[in-house]
Amino acid sequence: MPFHTKAIVTDVNKKPVPQYFNSTTDKYEVIESKNGMLGVILYDSQGNEIVSQNLVDKITNKLDELIEVVK
Repeated sequence: MPFHTKAIVTDVNKKPVPQYFNSTTDKYEVIESKNGMLGVILYDSQGNEIVSQNLVDKITNKLDELIEVVK
């Protein structure tokens, strides 16, 4: 059934909690965090985790190379 026909998840005080609608289970599910922070894990087309720091490092290195060329 569509998400708008389901009740959202609430806490003990009837306040909404962080959640998403899982179309496979057909219900809202709580989003759990790591160390109190919500986050996203990115995966490439082969299913490997993308480490964003590696991307930042590559970009930084290329910028450093361009700075040297301009000097």
